[in-house]
Amino acid sequence: MALKSCAVVAVTAIHVAIAFCAQAQSPDSKKVTAEALFETGRQLVAARKFAEACPKFADSQRLDPSPATLLNLANCWENIGRTATAWATYREAQSAAQVAGRQDYFAAAERHANALAPRLARITIHVPEPTDGIQVERDGVVVERPEWGLPIPVDTGAHTIAATSPGRKAWASTVDMAQDGAALAVTVPALEPLPFEPSPLASKAAPSTATVQVPALLAPGTGEPAPESRPSGSPGRVIAWVVGGIGVVGLGVSAGFAVVAKNKYNDSLSSCLSTDHDLCNPQGLQRRGDARTAGDAATVALGLGAAALAAGGILWFTAPRRSNDAPEHAAVAIAPTIGGAMLRATW
Repeated sequence: MALKSCAVVAVTAIHVAIAFCAQAQSPDSKKVTAEALFETGRQLVAARKFAEACPKFADSQRLDPSPATLLNLANCWENIGRTATAWATYREAQSAAQVAGRQDYFAAAERHANALAPRLARITIHVPEPTDGIQVERDGVVVERPEWGLPIPVDTGAHTIAATSPGRKAWASTVDMAQDGAALAVTVPALEPLPFEPSPLASKAAPSTATVQVPALLAPGTGEPAPESRPSGSPGRVIAWVVGGIGVVGLGVSAGFAVVAKNKYNDSLSSCLSTDHDLCNPQGLQRRGDARTAGDAATVALGLGAAALAAGGILWFTAPRRSNDAPEHAAVAIAPTIGGAMLRATW
C-alpha cells in the first residue's frame, strides 16, 4: 500500500513538472517563432519580394509585438502600394515606440508617416437620410456614425460601400480609387422599404377566405322553423351576431400583438445606447425587428376586426325579417383586401 502511494505521488510530481515546463517554455516558443518569421521577412525584403514578406512580418508582430517589427511591416506595405495601410502602421509603430521609450524608432515612424500623409487617397461617406437601425460598411468593416462625412484614408483599388437596415432593401456600390491622392465622396441613398408581407401569425388568424354556415333555428320538437319571436329575428341578424363576434376576436388579437410589440421594443432598449436609442447591438436590432413584426400583425388584425365589427352592425340594422318561405341556412364570407376586408353574406 505504501509503495502504491509513493508511485502515485511520483507520477503526480512528474505531471506537475511537465505542465510547469510547458507553461514556462510557451512564451519563449512564441518569441523564437516570431524571430524566425522576422528574419525570413528581412531576407524576402532584401530579395525585393515584398508581397511575400508582408505576411511574415504581420505574423511575427502577432506573436511578439514590437516597434521594430511594425516599422518593417509598414515599410513592406509601402513598397507594395498599400499607402494608407502603411501610413496607419507607421502611426501604430510611433505609439508603440513611445511606450517602449525608443526615441529612434519614434522619430523614424513619424518621419515616414508624415511623408505619406499628402499621398493618401480618401473616401468620404455621406448618409443624409439614415433610417432606424441602419448599418453602413466599407469593404465589410462597419463605418460608425462619427466617421460619416469624414475623409478616411484608403488604399488604391476597388472599395465596396454597403448599407442595410431592418425592413429596408439593402444597397451597395463599388468605387475605384485609381491612384494615391485621389478623393471620392459616396452618398448612401434613402433605403427603400421592403414589400409588405403579412406575418405567418396574421395569416393564420385571418385566412384568405372564411365561410361560416349558420343553420336556421328550429322550433323545439317540431322540425319547423322557429317563430318570428326568436332572439335573432332573421338569418341576417344571426349572421350579424357571428360577424360582430369575429370583429371582437380580431380586436382582441390586435391588442395582444400590440402588447407584444411594446414589450419587444422595451426589451431592445437595454441593448441600445442610453443617449441614442437608434444605436443598438445585433441583439437589440433583432428585438426591434420582432417588435415591428408584432406591430404589423396588430395592424392587420385591427383592420380585419374593425371591418368585421362594422359589417356586423350594418347587417344587424339592414337584415330583412325572415318570411315563411325563407331558406333554412345563411352564409357569410370574409376575404382580406388591400387596406381592409370584403364581406359577402347570403341567406
